[in-house]
Order: sequence, then structure tokens, then C-alpha cells
Amino acid sequence: MTPQATVEAFIGHWNSGDMEAMYALCAEDVVWHNIPMEPVSGKAAFRAAVDGFNGDIAGCEWQLHAIAANGNTVLTERSDGFTFSDGRRAAIRVMGTFEIGQDGLITAWRDYFDSQEFQREFAGG
Repeated sequence: MTPQATVEAFIGHWNSGDMEAMYALCAEDVVWHNIPMEPVSGKAAFRAAVDGFNGDIAGCEWQLHAIAANGNTVLTERSDGFTFSDGRRAAIRVMGTFEIGQDGLITAWRDYFDSQEFQREFAGG
């Protein structure tokens, strides 16, 4: 699978709720960093962080607007939409950077977004 195809599959698995398939695309030492929050290092910590974030999320709809790959680095422009268990919706605009290791697994994922937009969208969530 190409680096771009790996990232597209990762997003597809997140959207479909197939988290095990999504985790399978990540290296054991993956680093997830939502800028400006603290990074999460290692697959177990990544899983715990994602599971904690998704606790009140009933569904995701990430829309990929643009994607570009340069070697093992993939850049994405997205709108990440979320539906909460109580029916509320939230969406934020995101630029993401994914780094793919030689084994084809995601080794790093950094997302950049407006923290005020995040707080406004997720208030009460």
C-alpha cells in the first residue's frame, strides 16, 4: 500500500468505526500529536487516548478535501465531523501530517487546528 493509500484507509476505518483496523495501520511506537496539546507516544497510549476521546462520540464523518504525498509523508486537509451520543454535532477544520515507516505503518500523526474552534464545537461534549 502506498503512504497515501495507508492514510486514506486510516481515515476510512475511523469513519466506519472499525478502530481495530485503524489501530492495525499504526506502528507500536506511533506518536499522535494534536498541536498544541501534549503528544501521545506508543500504540497503547494512542489507543487509550482515542478511546477516551471517542467515549461520547456515536459517529465520525471526516471529509478529506485535499491530500498530498511526498515520499513517506502525507499531508491532509480535512473537515472532521463528529456526532455525539445525544445527537449533537461538532466539526472542525484540520490540517494533518502523517509519517509512514518503512514497514508501511503510521509512525507519526500530527493535526493542526484552531483550538478556539475546537472548544466552541465541543462545548458540553
